[in-house]
Amino acid sequence: MRRVAAVAQHRRAKRRETLAARVPKGVLHELRRFHYDVAQASHGMALRPLLELVPVSQVLFGTDFPFRTSLEHVEALFRHGFGADDLRALEHENARRLLGLKPVAR
Repeated sequence: MRRVAAVAQHRRAKRRETLAARVPKGVLHELRRFHYDVAQASHGMALRPLLELVPVSQVLFGTDFPFRTSLEHVEALFRHGFGADDLRALEHENARRLLGLKPVAR
């Protein structure tokens, strides 16, 4: 039994070394580089932690239609208290920037 525990401990240590080599600045640093959509996550329980991880500029509008409609997502974003600039960024500006498209004239 001790041998099994020793082998398991050795494997865990090797995995940590491999992970450290792949993400030398840490997992949290890498997660902060991603962009996220709000599909099925447009409620406060998901938005608050997401916005603690990344700024609004890395959040994109998304839906999981037909499970929830676009309208339900938009209403939830309004309830969360986003301002007009943040809503515009979520709606299209962040995606356009990510895709390298020109901004829409206002």
